[in-house]
Amino acid sequence: METLGSTSQICTDKTGTLTLNQMTAREIFLARRRFTVSGHGYTADGRIRSTDGRPPPDTLDEALTAMALCTDAVFRDEEEAAVVGDPTEAALVVPAEKGDIDVTALRRRRPRVAEVPFDADHRFMATFHRWTGDDGRPIVRCFVKGAPDVLAARATHYLGPDGVTALDPQERRHYDEANATLAGQGRRVLAVARKDFPDGFDGDGGSGGDVKELLDRIVLIALVGIVDPPRPEARQAIEQCREAGIRVRMITGDHAVTAAAIARDLGIPGRAVTGAELDLSAGDAGLARRLDDIGVVARVSPEHKLRIVGALQARGDVVAMTGDGVNDAPRAAQGGHRRRHGPDRDGGDQGSGDHGAHRRRLRHHRGSRQGRARHLRQHRQVHPLPGPARRASPSSPGNGSSASC
Repeated sequence: METLGSTSQICTDKTGTLTLNQMTAREIFLARRRFTVSGHGYTADGRIRSTDGRPPPDTLDEALTAMALCTDAVFRDEEEAAVVGDPTEAALVVPAEKGDIDVTALRRRRPRVAEVPFDADHRFMATFHRWTGDDGRPIVRCFVKGAPDVLAARATHYLGPDGVTALDPQERRHYDEANATLAGQGRRVLAVARKDFPDGFDGDGGSGGDVKELLDRIVLIALVGIVDPPRPEARQAIEQCREAGIRVRMITGDHAVTAAAIARDLGIPGRAVTGAELDLSAGDAGLARRLDDIGVVARVSPEHKLRIVGALQARGDVVAMTGDGVNDAPRAAQGGHRRRHGPDRDGGDQGSGDHGAHRRRLRHHRGSRQGRARHLRQHRQVHPLPGPARRASPSSPGNGSSASC
């Protein structure tokens, strides 16, 4: 509690922490057309309609099929909470049901022969199914879902109104613009794609290699825009942190434009960058300096989170990391050790001198949020904690620490 009371920086995940993690698909983009998805929650009530008034193309069925098969969430229409599984996957399964696809029956007809589970490094999932090709021959069809930029980098074709078409620069631009439009509305965006393999493919092509390396030259099918509303209490909590002198920063695996839109809505100041952009920073000192005007770090890996928090600690910040996803576990586990640097690192948790008195007064104020904020402001005027506005000098050992929430 003493460490939490001295916190100067909070690094927080987005999905499920700042947002409700109640995903609902609202829009589908495919074959240069847009489709809206009506209805609320995880029930099949609702419809998929084109924004141009024309009937939906056959390619919509293929998009919904990919969304149904390349997911693990289970749809149960007879229950109020009608999907069991990951909320993001639920947001893909429900539109398939709204499009008159019986997901359970489809999965029985098309069982998986192999799969690539999702992880934070490659940011996609793939499933393989026995299929019949357009020429009537048996094949193994792979469906892929994941981050739009990741799938676009692996794609050479897309599913257009007239079938599979080369993904030329003009079509890539349309794809990127659609992705940016959805993300700019604060929507989480997923892409679905496919690739065909010869009949008998067992997941490694007989080579024993990494099947992910075979997922190039894929065919893009669709983009799905998913709504994940911010938590009503999050904005107030962020404002209270600001009043107490605590800097809140969003660190997420989501798209930078989506994350920036949510951050603006919640009142998190600063610009948005990606983990790849932070990789250009030379050393922890350079990274910490860059972080001062950054409010959102997107497209991060667990290693990025470790580096960000470590850089803030190295300059003397007391950092708390909070999140509900597996990507937050490495940072939270390290924060749980409550590492300290400087004169009091061997002095236990009670502290000494003025900082010890500060911690005791924080305990006295723990029942009053206003009292705690007022005391933190007074304490920092006399004994400034290192932070974005007041850094420890290079010769100072600092007081860096971390805590996990």
